[in-house]
Amino acid sequence: MNIQIKSQLDTTCDVLVLGLFEEDTELYAKYNSHLAEDLTAAIQAKRLERTFGKTYSTKINNSTYEHVLIVSLGKKSEFKADHIRRAMQRIVHSLNQWKHKSATTNILDLVQKEVKDIKISDKDLGRLAAEGLILSDYIFDKYLTKKADTKIDRIVIQFNDSKDFIIGINEGKIIAESTNFAKNLVNEPSNVVTPTYLEKAVKQIFSKNPKIKITVLEKAQMEKLGLNALLGVARASKEPPKLIIIQYNGGNVKDKSVAIVGKGITFDAGGYDIKPAGKFLDMKCDMSGAAAVIGTIKAMNELGVKKNIIGVIPSCENMVDGSAQKPGDIVKAFNGKTIEIANTDAEGRLILADAIAYAEKTYSPETIIDLATLTGACIVALGFYAAAIVSNDDELSKNLIEAGNASYDRVWPLPFYEEYQDLMDGDITDLKNLSKQANDRAAGTITGGVFISKFVDKAKWAHLDIASTAYVPEEKEYTQKYATGAGVRLLSYYFMK
Repeated sequence: MNIQIKSQLDTTCDVLVLGLFEEDTELYAKYNSHLAEDLTAAIQAKRLERTFGKTYSTKINNSTYEHVLIVSLGKKSEFKADHIRRAMQRIVHSLNQWKHKSATTNILDLVQKEVKDIKISDKDLGRLAAEGLILSDYIFDKYLTKKADTKIDRIVIQFNDSKDFIIGINEGKIIAESTNFAKNLVNEPSNVVTPTYLEKAVKQIFSKNPKIKITVLEKAQMEKLGLNALLGVARASKEPPKLIIIQYNGGNVKDKSVAIVGKGITFDAGGYDIKPAGKFLDMKCDMSGAAAVIGTIKAMNELGVKKNIIGVIPSCENMVDGSAQKPGDIVKAFNGKTIEIANTDAEGRLILADAIAYAEKTYSPETIIDLATLTGACIVALGFYAAAIVSNDDELSKNLIEAGNASYDRVWPLPFYEEYQDLMDGDITDLKNLSKQANDRAAGTITGGVFISKFVDKAKWAHLDIASTAYVPEEKEYTQKYATGAGVRLLSYYFMK
């Protein structure tokens, strides 16, 4: 999609898109009297509603436009930044529905001039608009023999001559395209996306970049290093496990680094604690954390963010055969702690434990952020609208929550009280991978975080359980059904701050 900025509406486009605030009474009479009459009649007949997000389509006599789309923007006092993304989604949806290839709109110009109660900079307006357009235009039709005819050629935005707005447009495009890249990885089937596939994808994107160093630990190297928690999960799969490390050196050599660790289970059968029937189909999505790590570093590299970021992806399958890890088995993790395997389907915390401990010892990051589709309990707690966060550092948690609110890739804090901290202690080992209160299904998301925290030494740390946001059952606004690319926008906003 080509996004253009012009000082006036473009009469060569197929569709004219006009914003309309609830307080507007002129109804574009100065622009076209016939249009104003049409809108007045539509409002009286309740065909055009004034609440945010409602749309109305019409035509203007003797006009070059094939359609006129009116997007209701609600009350000016209630307008929010995310409404920009959502308004752009209305444009994309209508164009695809009508099979038109271009549109021109005054919505951004209108918001800049009319919305005074909230401060949205030109750069933010541009970024929000580009994100809304490109996220909304995503479709995963690789395996359809008949492709949908939905390619939009260009969107022309009426706006003043603002360098910051253009910068924002470019930032939004990069962030949205990187999010869509992560969606593609997650939407692919597990017979395509394996740990080896993830390794090849990382090398294809980053290998020729002088700012990025890629390291991949193979099974033999992990055995030698003692990454037994990760290797235990991988035992039953024919696919070789990988520990993929992407070092993005965007900052100075002496700058402290942030490690982002993404769970990369490319298929999760549950092991001997096998999942119930009907719960297998979406288990290709259990590498959503890994996709978020790749997408984030892709965005940071293209944006030229001056930070040092270490992406760490522990990747394997969790399968069942005669060699599979069994309930009751004991493994010694990379940091020397022993773990009793109380449940083979609580595997994500095992691979993250080794990856985090290895990353901290090897690279000494100041901050570690892990992302994982870790617990179904997170969906029970939060539905599909926010990821959960637990952290050992209030400032880190606060910054991630703020980045989530700005990006609308939101996170919600869960308590991490002292009373939770011994719930993952073992009876005959240092730790179990299942809580003492698991039979009561109590605080599953929190106790999963407690387990992971035992493998963090000195770093500031936050655990993001994206099980609730990474893969959703229905389309909403600019987020399509299935993979969402959760974590990419959140971390992009966090690193750009």
